[in-house]
Order: sequence, then structure tokens, then C-alpha cells
Amino acid sequence: MYQTNQAQTVQSEAVQVAHAQVIHATAEISGLRLIWSDDTNQLIPWFWVRDHGTDGISQNLKTLQRQVDTFSLAADTRADIAAMDEAGQNIQIGWSDGQETTISVQRIAEATGKCIDDDQLSGSDSKTYWLKDSMPDQVPSISFDEVMASDEGVLNWLMKIDQYGFCVVTGTEATEEGTERLAKRIAPAQRTIFGTYWPLSTDVKHHDDTAYTTDFLAPHTDASYYYNAAGLQMFNCIEFDGRGGESVVVDGFAIARKIEAERPDLYDTLCNIIVPGHYKEEGVHLAAERPVIRKNRHGELVQVTFNNYDRSPFILPEKQLEAFYEAYAEYSRHSMDQANWLKIPLRPGMALIFDNWRCMHGRMGYSGRRYFFGCYHDKADYESRIRTLQHQLARR
Repeated sequence: MYQTNQAQTVQSEAVQVAHAQVIHATAEISGLRLIWSDDTNQLIPWFWVRDHGTDGISQNLKTLQRQVDTFSLAADTRADIAAMDEAGQNIQIGWSDGQETTISVQRIAEATGKCIDDDQLSGSDSKTYWLKDSMPDQVPSISFDEVMASDEGVLNWLMKIDQYGFCVVTGTEATEEGTERLAKRIAPAQRTIFGTYWPLSTDVKHHDDTAYTTDFLAPHTDASYYYNAAGLQMFNCIEFDGRGGESVVVDGFAIARKIEAERPDLYDTLCNIIVPGHYKEEGVHLAAERPVIRKNRHGELVQVTFNNYDRSPFILPEKQLEAFYEAYAEYSRHSMDQANWLKIPLRPGMALIFDNWRCMHGRMGYSGRRYFFGCYHDKADYESRIRTLQHQLARR
């Protein structure tokens, strides 16, 4: 059906895909040649193109799961024809074995970084990183009524968390029931050994943790001992009658970026050395491990894990151990610099929600009574809620 000794070129009108345009598509012997409006010239290997088709044979159009048998494809698979469809959104591929498939320009644009990947919530340049020289002018906040009133309110709330790493909800019902109502606007809460919803006060006697004292708590991330560490953490202030006890929030991503800029050697150490964490009490022994800084496939920051309270014993060869302690101390130095802290005196009617994969949190010592009620949310559930709301509201 197709000529195998030459490539056919079909040029279509420019295609707009989330700020990316394909202006020329060519089938070459070694792959799909694309010319973009920014003059980028890309060659996409044929094997990848066939493995990522968006037609009904290549993937299930309802579940979007791959139907291509990747492992039966010939290593030298290639195509002879690449043609834009009339709508200019898809490239029709004619393979040398007579098969025809389609791949969307959107898929290629996402995979090659021409636009935000479908799995991403936002680009890294849309986030606001803050340290002592770049603190937010105002604490990011939203009203409880706005969050409860509409999906637009929920998305506005969650995008503030995505941008700054945290948000305060004002006018929140100062009850355990109000906490649950607010949390369920995101997703079901994540169950851990502390329960699905849990109190935070000196009244708690069945867990042995510094959090249930009146002592100062240094900034840290929670659940270093869980492989699936909580994505969001919520504290709703139910009662406060005392002095001190301000909640402390620190932008762990901003610290990571600062170390990368000033000491890339220490940054690499924090990305590469695996640090174990643990939690032990009667009948419980949790353990997990990961580096202090974790990146995604785009090279973007995705998680910081820093909790010196729960760090497990481990040893490395001498040079690596020296590098680890130097890098770990550098991260601690920035996290303990109070100029990098946002201190938020939570009172009844205020709920603090923060990204536990980005922000460290702590607490100033206090006297008197302080009763919070809170929960965790799974990172995947939180991000899923943002994506579905983005798609849902975009269709209106």
C-alpha cells in the first residue's frame, strides 16, 4: 500500500497546542520529523510514535490505557507517510507493514516539553517560592464559605496551595465536624496509624510523639517513615487559650533551589543519598527511605523530606558520610533561620493546609490549652482533584 523506498511529506496549516505549534511534519527513514513554530527541529523515533498512538487501536479510547503490544513491535519499525488531518490536531501515520495509526500533536507536545504535561498541575514558573528576601506580601488565604460554595472556590483554594505551598482558610467552623466538611471538599482523608482524622493536643496519650507536647518543634516534614508520605496536612484550630504556639511554615522547595544555586555539590548530595526514617511505638514499626530532595522526570522539584527527629541510623563510606552531613547541615541551617519562617498564630476559625511534600512545618513552644483537629490527604488524590476541576471548569 505504501512506498517503502521514499518518504512522503505533508505540510499542514500551523497547529496550536497549548502555545506550541507544529508547522511541518515529515516521515523520514529514522523517525517523524517535526518543525515547530519556535524553529525547533525534532526527530521522534518511529518505535516511540507507534508505542504512543492515540487512535482506537493503539489505546482504549474510554480508559485511555495502552493497547499496543509494545513488546511485539519490531525494533526497526518505521513509517513512510505522516500526514496532518484536516483539523490539524492529529498526525496520521502510514507504516511500512501496511498498518495505519494516529498520534495527536498534543501528546507529542506534552511528552517533549512544548506544553505542560497532562499529568502536571502547572509549570514550575507558576509557583511562588519564598524565603526571607521574597516573602509573600500577604499570607495566602481563602474563606471557608467560598470553598464550600462552589467548585470554583475549591480550585481557587487548591491552586493557592500549588502556588505557595500552603493556604489559610478563614471563617472555618471550629469543630471536628467542620474540619471533616472542609477536608472532604478535596478528597477522602488519608488513613495512617494516627487515624483518618486526629486530634493534636497534650490530651493525646496513646501516641508517643513530640507533637503531643507543649515543646518547640523544629521545622520538619511529616511521615518520612511512610513510602506514601501524606501530600497535604490540615490543622483546624478548635480551641486556644494560652500563649505562644504559633505554627511555623517554611518553603522547602525555596531552600532546595537556593542550595542548588549556591552549592550545587551539596544539592547533588541531597538528591542522591537515600535517608531512612522510622516510627516506633507499641505494636508499630514503620520504616521508609528516600533522598532529602526528589525530582520528577522533567527535573523539577517534586518532594523534600527533612525530619531529623525520625531519621534512622545509617552509615556510608567516609567521604560520602562527610558530604551527607555537610549537605544535611546546610539544609538545616536554612530551615532553622527564623527569617525564612512564616509564623501563623492559628486561632478558632482558622485552618492551615500545606503541601507536606514541599513545606516544612513546626511550632513555637506554648503554655495553656491548644486543641487542633486535622487530617492528611494523599498526594495523588489532591492532584487528581485539581486536574479534574481544571478540565471540568474549562468545559463550562
